[in-house]
Amino acid sequence: MSRKHNDHRGIYLVQPRFPPTIWGMEHLIRLTHYQATLPPLGLLTLAALAPEEFHVTVCDENAGERVDYDTPAQIVGITGYLLQKSAAFAHAAEFRRRGRTVVLGGPMANLLPEVCRPHCDVLFEGEAEYTWPRFLHEYAAGRYADRYAEMEKIHLPDSPPPRLDLLRRRYAHGIVQCTRGCPFSCEFCDIIVVFGRKMRFKPVAQVLHEVQAWHRAGVPVVFFADDNFVGHRAYAKDLLRALARWNARQDRPLAFYTQASIDMVRDEELLRLLRDANFNEVFVGIETPRKASLAETRKTQNEKVDLVDAVHTIQAHNLFVMAGMIAGFDNDDPAIFDEQYEFCQKAQIPIIMNSTLNASPRTPLAQRLKAEGRLLVEDWAMEDFSHQVQVGATNFRPLHMTAAELSRGQHKLIRRLYEPEAFRERLLGNLGRFHGVRFRSEALSRDNLLTLVRLAGFFWSQGRQGRSFLGRAFWSTFRQSPRSRVTVATLLGKYYHILRLNGLACA
Repeated sequence: MSRKHNDHRGIYLVQPRFPPTIWGMEHLIRLTHYQATLPPLGLLTLAALAPEEFHVTVCDENAGERVDYDTPAQIVGITGYLLQKSAAFAHAAEFRRRGRTVVLGGPMANLLPEVCRPHCDVLFEGEAEYTWPRFLHEYAAGRYADRYAEMEKIHLPDSPPPRLDLLRRRYAHGIVQCTRGCPFSCEFCDIIVVFGRKMRFKPVAQVLHEVQAWHRAGVPVVFFADDNFVGHRAYAKDLLRALARWNARQDRPLAFYTQASIDMVRDEELLRLLRDANFNEVFVGIETPRKASLAETRKTQNEKVDLVDAVHTIQAHNLFVMAGMIAGFDNDDPAIFDEQYEFCQKAQIPIIMNSTLNASPRTPLAQRLKAEGRLLVEDWAMEDFSHQVQVGATNFRPLHMTAAELSRGQHKLIRRLYEPEAFRERLLGNLGRFHGVRFRSEALSRDNLLTLVRLAGFFWSQGRQGRSFLGRAFWSTFRQSPRSRVTVATLLGKYYHILRLNGLACA
């Protein structure tokens, strides 16, 4: 038992550590004065849902916080994605050994409820806006269930603003979620499994309230963590107009970035509004330039456009594009890696998240592969899901190449994409489409300058090629779009992170 007296009205919420990924930007963060990129929005929302008589503490391992197994809080809530399963279960075991009431929820619990159930005292399935407060009331009354399942999709306006006052570390970006759901039905995606296909959204005024809270907290950038920000275009436009008006009134404007489907290019007004609201980057799930693979995975929105032209159209609205690319579809063969390289260079997408296709639990892809006898997973409980971040690894048998060919091809593709000349060509190509830039960047602070000096030191240490790379990148920025200087510096930081993550060199 704990050396401290248990606090039966105390709640301790834990975000386990992620393994290093392209999203975490762990190597870049070490050059900055921040402790992590993004705060744990889910836990901060749970904290806001707790009745006033409960005392809540949030622990984010990704920001360097140590998990306090001897916390006096009796209720311990742990969330996690599939990648965090092993860490989440290890934390749960330590807390249960100390007599705490351990609650598991979040994406992992929704995709693998039967696997999570033995590792906790209370399991949450579905969205928690209604079930979490009900559990806490029942817990306070001395009688509660061991499972709370929300079978319906919640009314999103009922999701409260996160408790920013509980953050104890400095984060590079704020985070807001204004919609849930996605209207598309990509075979490999678990988003529609968890949140459904019907788009739900918060009132614009509620979103602005959350944006203002992050502004007061001092962050320079806010990430809209919607799985498809433009899934409901009319709503997206209303929100963007409101954001543009709000930002225009600020002495210290916020920059924004988000995730969106490629079909956004069909709406010129939408692109203009993203630009005018001070968005500087958008992540797009392109997946593959091969039409047969898009058809196979039911990525119909990508089939209907010329992908290179679509990317260039987005870039022409003064937005940097980050893309998700996947190899390993049934219609892929070893030639796909050259095709992906040529596509990325032609589209001039600076940062690419290169993934190998993997089947996640409960997705249509996993069900199909299991029926075909190609899924390599015998028991989801035994999976640590490290294959999701290991370059070239997958959890099923590819159809038109061997697993070894898939792995070799993916490693070679990443090396080619992040050779200095290849990356510089994409970065400056994207930047070269900017015109009439009105983007309002954050001021170059002392902390930013220190980060820039550290980053420049890395490229300088890479010899003549590294110095030439850095010089041309900044010269082109100041010549083409000086307002984009901080964003370009951030992209160079992401490049640095990818080099370190993959053991590559800028030489």
